[in-house]
Amino acid sequence: MSSPPHARRHPRLHWPLAAITLAAVVVTSYPAWANDVSQLASRLAQLRGEVEQLAQSLSAKNTETKDALHSLSRQRSDLELELQREETRVQKLSAAVAKHRAEMAAEQAKGERLVPLYNESFAKTKEYIEGSLPFRRSQRLSALNKLDEQYKAGLLSPPRALSRLWSFIEDEFRMTRENGLFQQTVTVNGEERLAEVVRLGMVMLFYKTDDGLVGKAVAQNGAWTFEAIDNPDGQRAVLDLFTSFKKQIRVGYFQLPNALPATVTK
Repeated sequence: MSSPPHARRHPRLHWPLAAITLAAVVVTSYPAWANDVSQLASRLAQLRGEVEQLAQSLSAKNTETKDALHSLSRQRSDLELELQREETRVQKLSAAVAKHRAEMAAEQAKGERLVPLYNESFAKTKEYIEGSLPFRRSQRLSALNKLDEQYKAGLLSPPRALSRLWSFIEDEFRMTRENGLFQQTVTVNGEERLAEVVRLGMVMLFYKTDDGLVGKAVAQNGAWTFEAIDNPDGQRAVLDLFTSFKKQIRVGYFQLPNALPATVTK
């Protein structure tokens, strides 16, 4: 018995319809899948770019780190070299200090033996100045006392103080051989006055004030005083002496009033 006609055609009629429906589904979903692939590719390219940037940055950091390490290594080498130099310098200084201390100890031991000699020499020098010609005596005593103050304060060792004292004594000796024209304060009749003075060694001293007063230094009873010269001939002789010294004439025959100390004239 054959099937009814509509029963045999039914499957054939529905197959094309199913194919059309599947094709519609595929066509409908393809654009969404394609967009996802495009976005993934774009994201992948972006990630690759970021990775390359990070790689470049890391490479730059590595280069900077290497350069910094090289720089630190050079600095360390320089510091080590400088340290060696300083250690050598310290060793030399230590040796110099030790040598200086040994010399100071030897000088101190030697200086202790010179203390009595210094004290005796200082006392005699001071006594000499106090009794010598009154030529700038206060300045000479001040210089001598300053030397002694430095010695007593520990600023001068005994050998150094004795050496300075000997130089001072040599200056005193030199004045005994020299003549000269100077200025200083003189005390006349109890009044201090600035005057020109001619010093003949350390034996005689004549003075002349701005107002024409003429005189000489006189030693009486172990003390020196300034005495005016009233004799016209004596005044003239002293004034001629001053004129000659101002003309740099210091060698020759001069007739002068007697101004020698009593101990010299005897």
